[in-house]
Amino acid sequence: MSKYKILRVDHYDPISAGKRRRRINVIFAAVVMIAAPIIILIHKKFNLGIDETNLILGISFWVLLFLIFSRFKIGNNKYKTIGDIEFTTKRIIKRIGDTISETSYEAIESIELQKHIPALTVAESKSGFYTYILSIIFKDSHKDCLIVSDRPLDKMQNLSITDTIKTLQRINNIKIII
Repeated sequence: MSKYKILRVDHYDPISAGKRRRRINVIFAAVVMIAAPIIILIHKKFNLGIDETNLILGISFWVLLFLIFSRFKIGNNKYKTIGDIEFTTKRIIKRIGDTISETSYEAIESIELQKHIPALTVAESKSGFYTYILSIIFKDSHKDCLIVSDRPLDKMQNLSITDTIKTLQRINNIKIII
């Protein structure tokens, strides 16, 4: 069906790295919403024309946007690919480094998918997130947690990991938590 990258996040708590990134996105959205009152204040305080005010604010906004976007883009490049995970109709094939492991769906109790790091552009993700935390809970009570990309390795497929997991739920009767 689909093959996705397994990523390594160089952080002691990968979940907190995703939360920090989402918080920064919310702060940036709030700054953009506060821009209109700032335009009015600058216009009144310095007795500037609306054209000059818009020019000053527009330039500062685009510089801020460029700096934040480039910093996040560099942050996305820090995530190293350590392997891939392939979902087939009969099993999950996981390749990490030189190790290949295959797991049948009969040995899996449930699969959890948790949002991790938000995407910067539409091209990076179909669902709005760059990475997800995939937890595979086995029937023998052990758990496998992986950070996977949202887009498949095959660039021609227009599937996200959430679409693949939902399709797995229909094909194999596995408990899915998204």
